[in-house]
Amino acid sequence: MDSSRWPRVADATSTATGKRMPRQTSLGDLLEDAALAGTIQVVAGDAVGGRITGITEDSRLVEAGTLFVARPGTSHDGGDHVADAIERGAGAILAVPAVATAVPASAVGIATPDPAKVGGDLAFRFHGHPERRMAFAGITGTNGKTTVATLARQLLDATLGRCGLVGTIEAHDGVESTPATLTTPGRIALAGVLGDFAEAGCERVVMEVSSHALDQGRVADVEFDVAVFTNLSGDHLDYHGDMASYAAAKALLFAGLPSDATAIINLADPAARTMLEAGPARVIGVAPVEAAADPPDGVRCLEHRIVDRDFSGMTLELRFEATSHRVRVPLVGDHNAFNVAAAAAMAISFGADWSAVRVALETIEAPRGRLQPVHGPADEVRVFVDYAHTDDAIVNVLAGVRPEVPSEAALVVVFGAGGDRDRTKRPRMMHAALDGADRVVVTSDNPRTESPDAIVAEIVAACDVGRRDRVHQEVDRALAIDHAIATARAGDVIVIAGKGHEDYQIVGTERRHFDDVEVAAAALARRRGEAPS
Repeated sequence: MDSSRWPRVADATSTATGKRMPRQTSLGDLLEDAALAGTIQVVAGDAVGGRITGITEDSRLVEAGTLFVARPGTSHDGGDHVADAIERGAGAILAVPAVATAVPASAVGIATPDPAKVGGDLAFRFHGHPERRMAFAGITGTNGKTTVATLARQLLDATLGRCGLVGTIEAHDGVESTPATLTTPGRIALAGVLGDFAEAGCERVVMEVSSHALDQGRVADVEFDVAVFTNLSGDHLDYHGDMASYAAAKALLFAGLPSDATAIINLADPAARTMLEAGPARVIGVAPVEAAADPPDGVRCLEHRIVDRDFSGMTLELRFEATSHRVRVPLVGDHNAFNVAAAAAMAISFGADWSAVRVALETIEAPRGRLQPVHGPADEVRVFVDYAHTDDAIVNVLAGVRPEVPSEAALVVVFGAGGDRDRTKRPRMMHAALDGADRVVVTSDNPRTESPDAIVAEIVAACDVGRRDRVHQEVDRALAIDHAIATARAGDVIVIAGKGHEDYQIVGTERRHFDDVEVAAAALARRRGEAPS
């Protein structure tokens, strides 16, 4: 990482008018920006004297003095919530002209043809442009984003100073964590999170960057210093349409990198070349030793090799630029070898010393719900909860634990597929489960407005007749987990896939409490005879 870029980040703490914006400001000052010229017009009320205490597009978060951004939409239109925002004390409403002109005298109406774009601009200005005050790393890919991001945050925090994390599970400022609702927040929410990070003293931020976020421009304000590509497999095709469009969305992260940034690419993935050719950044390729013999021209390679493994972790050899480092990491699953190597490459790219990285790796913790063990010493079966919800993720997680399954024991997987989402992956998930496990339990996983029975039937329909005897159907997820654990033999390994860190089941439009870890722990207790059946 070229540290000569950092003064630009550190010194750029003022707005276009030369004023650093406090977390509370007058509406007049907030709107005083050459970049906004011609894009907004105050059409109701007086913008000079009002105080703005926050910006949001969620009317439920409005407090006295908040600027509410009435973002237009089809299924959800912010204009429908203006009255609620004003009742909660909104000081101003940013909306399309027809909505803004109807704002009552108790608030200021600001008209713009594009409330989402202008609202995002105002949010970053309001929060003092935190995107200019910290260095950023972005991670994209179908699977592995959360694990790589979580490991990288820990490594950077331990070796270089306070580091924040924006991801699927949490927003973490290096000390405190708050639950996340989206992998990558929208621009308005992201500005607030980054503003909090900057005030907390974060020097760097690691971000999971989804394909939706890239396609919708949610991270357009952030210039990334490091970017990581994990892998690409079938997912979100209900949104992108086809794999080429999906890959193109991922490649936007690398197309936006400056030439002195670093791209960290999984060379073992078929989509690696798409990412390599997307932009001008320097490249570190990450690959297993056996796949790294002939990297592309100009690509430095960080090679990884599993030396040994068990259910307490694995010993890795990491090779980079004629040096070799051996480290024991407390992570389970062969796929985590890449995740560890990618996180280490990120730390090195930011300037961390290898010796410090190696020490930090010995105590890293996997994110919640990523091959999270539920069993204890008294249990005769091993149970893991994992977020795997694509066919590729199921392949990886089952292959990752298979080497430690005793030869006389069985590997069992419990999984389902989400409703109102990409249906093309359902048969592939069935095949992945059958290929990777000895026994399969198909169940429900966030059916949403689809019929849970129909989803399960669609998954099982992909099973060929010769393997149908290995499949058990149980739509009730709690009963499915209980069945897998109750019928397991001593030594069996059970992977409960799909939810991971999630503690809910979405049925219709209702979010009901459901935690795979809690349900599995109760089933294990019943198996031990410690809980009522």
